[in-house]
Amino acid sequence: MHSIHKKLAARLIIAWFVLSVVIGAAVYFIEHEKIDDFVVNLATDAAKEFVTDEVNYINNPAGYATLHQKSMEHLAKGNFVVVEFYDKNKNLAIEISKPGYEAVEKHLNTYKHTFLIADTIQYEKVHIGNEMYVRVITPLKANGLIMGYFEGAYRVEPRIMSDINSRVVFSLVQVVATVFIATIVLYPIIISLHKNLIRYSTDLYNANIGMLEVLGNAIAKRDSDTNAHNYRVTLYSIKLGEALKLNREGMQELIKGAFLHDVGKIGISDSILLKPGKLTEDEFEIMKTHVLHGIEIIKNYGWLQDAANVVSNHHEKYSGTGYMHGLKENEIPITARIFAVTDVFDALTSKRPYKEPFSFRESVEILIQGKENHFDPAIIDAFNKIAATLYKEFSNADESALKKMLRELILKYF
Repeated sequence: MHSIHKKLAARLIIAWFVLSVVIGAAVYFIEHEKIDDFVVNLATDAAKEFVTDEVNYINNPAGYATLHQKSMEHLAKGNFVVVEFYDKNKNLAIEISKPGYEAVEKHLNTYKHTFLIADTIQYEKVHIGNEMYVRVITPLKANGLIMGYFEGAYRVEPRIMSDINSRVVFSLVQVVATVFIATIVLYPIIISLHKNLIRYSTDLYNANIGMLEVLGNAIAKRDSDTNAHNYRVTLYSIKLGEALKLNREGMQELIKGAFLHDVGKIGISDSILLKPGKLTEDEFEIMKTHVLHGIEIIKNYGWLQDAANVVSNHHEKYSGTGYMHGLKENEIPITARIFAVTDVFDALTSKRPYKEPFSFRESVEILIQGKENHFDPAIIDAFNKIAATLYKEFSNADESALKKMLRELILKYF
């Protein structure tokens, strides 16, 4: 549970970071759009004083001196640092710059701007050093006719720029803080929901494992009057699967298949299933059908579908002489090849109605004799390395001890 909380916290932090970047970028763009509108409005409003004077004097070349003087007065008290007046043919008539801003005028003149002279108000932002200027170009109209053009470079005051930057930073901080608070609020809610999910998942897990035990033990009771066989053979299979480095999905398949390997025997009559002596040929053919019954029983339950490899193929032989499909070697699923070894080993070392148990050494010898015929040689070799330890640990353990050990191992894989 602790590791789940850590993973959730890490993912929420990542989500907070990603959302902060995405939303922050959007807010940054929106705020700058607002700022653009704000500074352009400042510039166009300030330009109106120049436009009024120019309309008054542009038609009279003799009035250029007065226009020049008026413009100088506006420059001195306003934020425009460079102004230019053009006649209706877009020829430059007057160019004035505020003292100390000649370098700005020179810099601005490096930008092509005549294309901006049009019949409507145009503007563009220009950054020079750490300062921002707004170039405004507006047509001068009288009686609906264009009489000339005004162009001016408006300096956005550092104080305004500072306020603008502060506003942007504040907006970004608000976004980051809001997303962070939302993340903090969501954490306990998600944890609470996750606990419910864990509880439901645990209930479902227990129900599924319980179903495995019920089905497996039901046939074990009917076949040999003991549940211990199912527990032992599953424990043997898990340990052998681990020795062969079977992956998690393979282990889950092996565990389910081991529990349910003989579930189809529920469809075999007692006269054959519980017969103490050797089966006749016809009876053995009927006994073989327990594989088909088993597949039929589990086929409609999704969680058990991977058990089919063991249920269907645990009587196949490595040489291809087994049943039901005559598969051989690697055609037989690895889980079925593993289970075939552990199932026979437990059958040999256990007491059955028709036989006494073989000794450990006799049982191992029989397995070795079955290499390349009944069993996969590589699996027999792997089993021989651990067989003595497994036999000592599990063969004489009572049913409750076996069940406890199996539960602990099952938790590792489900």
